[in-house]
Amino acid sequence: MNASKFIYQFLTVSILITAGFACSSDDDDNGNVNPPAAPTGSTVLDMRIFADGNDVERGDLFSINNDYDFRILETRFYVSNFEFQNTNGDWIDAEPNVLLLDVRDQGTNKHVLDIPEGDYVAMRYLIGLDSATNRMFPTDFPREHPLSAFQATHWNWNLFYRFIIVEGRVNTYGNFAPASDTTRFNIPLSIHPGTDDMLVEKETQFNETLSVTASGTNKRMIFSVNVNDWVSGPGGEWDPLTENQGHAEPHDYEQTKKFGANFGASVSVHVE
Repeated sequence: MNASKFIYQFLTVSILITAGFACSSDDDDNGNVNPPAAPTGSTVLDMRIFADGNDVERGDLFSINNDYDFRILETRFYVSNFEFQNTNGDWIDAEPNVLLLDVRDQGTNKHVLDIPEGDYVAMRYLIGLDSATNRMFPTDFPREHPLSAFQATHWNWNLFYRFIIVEGRVNTYGNFAPASDTTRFNIPLSIHPGTDDMLVEKETQFNETLSVTASGTNKRMIFSVNVNDWVSGPGGEWDPLTENQGHAEPHDYEQTKKFGANFGASVSVHVE
């Protein structure tokens, strides 16, 4: 066999072997060819706070039920482990797995989910973090990641992440003191539910079908927080005047857990 014929046969065999490996990379363990990944589209998540049926902007003075006056300066919470139900009844994962919604980001289009193309009628998600994610270290993430140290949501090695952060001031209805009034004071409000047993599981049916396409503009998902539901919900009756501090420590654990459950119930999602 001359050298040129040998080289030709060697190259032919090599190409066939390489092609075989390339084909097998698209096979599953049973030798079946896997379909190509479905194209994905993006949908924006936004956050909205309302009380007594009215929208509330960060820093606004507002009342609920003619019982309490509030000024909320910070509202942040984790949403994670998203699954979307399509019209066939299948549950489909979305990425990224964790977002940190912040009232300060309202209207910025900062929070985006990538979802395989399709029509979706429902969503499952968590308010908070699952046990494994809750035990990750903030220093392992880049600055802009929702779990990074930059977000200032991690307590310590014992308590892990704060799932919900609500801070502001509260007083009885009609008695909220303006900054210029030095004779009265408002009650500081600082509630930070966390720990594994304060995780809230949510499932919502959309008010209209969420159609996701890889091209074009998709509809948004609005996470609405109803402050009226904070004072009464599945956790029980919460008094913001006397249970205004909660950091999941032994002395305030139960009232923190109560607020966390009520906050979870106060969140609803709709498509627009």
